[in-house]
Amino acid sequence: PDAISKLPVLANDEIGDLCIAYNQVQELNAKHIDKIKNSQNLLIEKERLASLGQMIGGIAHNLKTPIMSISGATEGLSDLIDEYSTSVGDPEVTNEDHQEIAKDMREWISKIQTHLSYMSDVITTVKGQAVTFSENASFPDFTIGDLIRHINILMKHELSNALVELEEHIQIEKSTSIKGNINSLVQVINNMISNAIQAYNGRTGEKIILSAYREGKNKLVISIQDFAGGLPATVKSKLFKEMVTTKGKAGTGLGLFMSYSNIKAHFNGDIKFDTVQGKGTIFYIEIPV
Repeated sequence: PDAISKLPVLANDEIGDLCIAYNQVQELNAKHIDKIKNSQNLLIEKERLASLGQMIGGIAHNLKTPIMSISGATEGLSDLIDEYSTSVGDPEVTNEDHQEIAKDMREWISKIQTHLSYMSDVITTVKGQAVTFSENASFPDFTIGDLIRHINILMKHELSNALVELEEHIQIEKSTSIKGNINSLVQVINNMISNAIQAYNGRTGEKIILSAYREGKNKLVISIQDFAGGLPATVKSKLFKEMVTTKGKAGTGLGLFMSYSNIKAHFNGDIKFDTVQGKGTIFYIEIPV
């Protein structure tokens, strides 16, 4: 517990009894505060582990497809090598035939390089997400284009699994620069997209709209819109003030609570929302640029 201030007991009378009672209350308060902090830390750790599990699942899915494709490409190259080997010294095989084999080999190599490049992007993006930064660290500026690319790489698995489309409405130059930690902003946006996916409750063929636009000269707005039916009235009034969740036992309520704190602390920004019962919800992330 944090250090507590106790009143000295100077007399064996009513005042002394009050001092003793006050000190006991102080000790109980300190113990309760310590328990609350421990509970909050456990919830935060649970949220981090859930996010880590989701990230690992995304890595596995995103890398599985290119690995299988590379495996297929190596088989194609093996066949071409065998074909080339048997053609050596064969008078019926022309120079044009040799050039055709070489062309096919180059095509397979090009496909492998494309898949390797994508895998490198996935690993680099996830590495950025996994690194824990200190509060005082300085971060290079990043662009809207960088932000959208990171989101697409990390959310591809969850969106494709849910059969939900992420529709982009980017109404601002992708070269627009933002100051701050790109990984923090990606985490906030991805959390909101994940919430929107879960709000559809397994319905497929739905869409989520990711928009980015300027509001005035100095404000960037990034919005995430779903059409999943809106937030319950009991949640609306305390969404960013308390750890509330609509997911029952599956949710900790930390996601939006921490997202709000993150945007405030790291970007000097704000998060707002509009929700219509029976229709859907839009979250607005406002960042000064």
